Amino acid sequence: MTKLTAGAVLCAAVTTLSGCGIFGQDGYFRDRGDDYQLADSLPPLQMPEGVTSKHQEELYEVPQIAGDVDRGDFVVPRPQALSVNVGLDRVKIQKLGNRRWVLVNQPPDEVWPQLHYFLRSTGLQLAMSDAGAGTMETTWLTFGENPDTKDKYRLQVESGVQPDTTEIHVRHLAVPMETPADGSVNWPAQSSSPEREGWMIDEMSGALAAESTGAAASLVAQAIGGGKVKVQVVEPAGREPYIALGLAMSRAWATVSHALNTGAYRLHKEDSDIGIFYVTYDAERELADEEGGWFSGWGSGSGEDKLAQSADAYSLEQVLANIDMSSTAEPALFANLQGLGGAPNSNIPGYLVVLRGADDAIEVRIRSTRGTPLSRAKTSELLMAIRQNLI
Repeated sequence: MTKLTAGAVLCAAVTTLSGCGIFGQDGYFRDRGDDYQLADSLPPLQMPEGVTSKHQEELYEVPQIAGDVDRGDFVVPRPQALSVNVGLDRVKIQKLGNRRWVLVNQPPDEVWPQLHYFLRSTGLQLAMSDAGAGTMETTWLTFGENPDTKDKYRLQVESGVQPDTTEIHVRHLAVPMETPADGSVNWPAQSSSPEREGWMIDEMSGALAAESTGAAASLVAQAIGGGKVKVQVVEPAGREPYIALGLAMSRAWATVSHALNTGAYRLHKEDSDIGIFYVTYDAERELADEEGGWFSGWGSGSGEDKLAQSADAYSLEQVLANIDMSSTAEPALFANLQGLGGAPNSNIPGYLVVLRGADDAIEVRIRSTRGTPLSRAKTSELLMAIRQNLI
């Protein structure tokens, strides 16, 4: 019998058997998925003689507190969102003052290989790439409209102020064509040409926005810039919490100013020379802003709430005169300031946000309008609201 003939006989046999009750609902190979519905109940399991069952108990018992305990008033601060970047565009151009940079809603180790691909695809060769410093520098290039100069770009890749974000700062340098190409490069504080810096920023942001969000991370770039943390909420034991900023003072002042005019905050007065903001904070206002619509300004006439209107009536000089000079709580925070005390009015609403320190080591602290510390819970709440809106 040939293989073809045997296969035909076997196929015929299977066809015949399928009609003989082997398959189907009453056959041997039937679907038993619903048989559990016909199962009978069994008596409880009986332990043999000499064996006792283990008593079930709670694994995590709540201990009893002996005596009366004064728990005080405590408000749990709102936690930082699991991702404060939800809803943001993946790539956008950020601007503070006259500074511009590209903000990518991805960690640096994912952005780093995308930048390498962008430079290769645009024909720009790299003279240097240092993941530890987060720096890329192109080779010298020339623009057709200006043959008397040669140009160079530097990309500085840093962690953003928000978790899992990346900042890309661009610097452009133009020098005379006869400048030796192998000499050291003295990068200026600002780009030689804002227009050519803007061209690079626009081209780069467009290319990164078109990239797939599933880009692989670079193992080499996992510690870009030495893993520097730009923003951190510090809660030392026995002392008031504060925000530590690893930013230049100009950037720190601008980003804190932005945060204090967002959400539940309203910024009323500020003085960068003395490092003080006068603000009010109302969590209900933030909820109204999130809900949106014309109900958010209901009952306030111009859209400003009564708390903000009351605070607008005070000048910063009046607020400073309200500070309690008899308080011994960190007097250095207001040291060497003019016009402190003398006309106290404890009914002034709002808070003082104070910046102290130098570049890359700046502290942001919260005080009452009397200059005194707040409760630890309230301080944490106010600081976290600032932290979430920094840019």
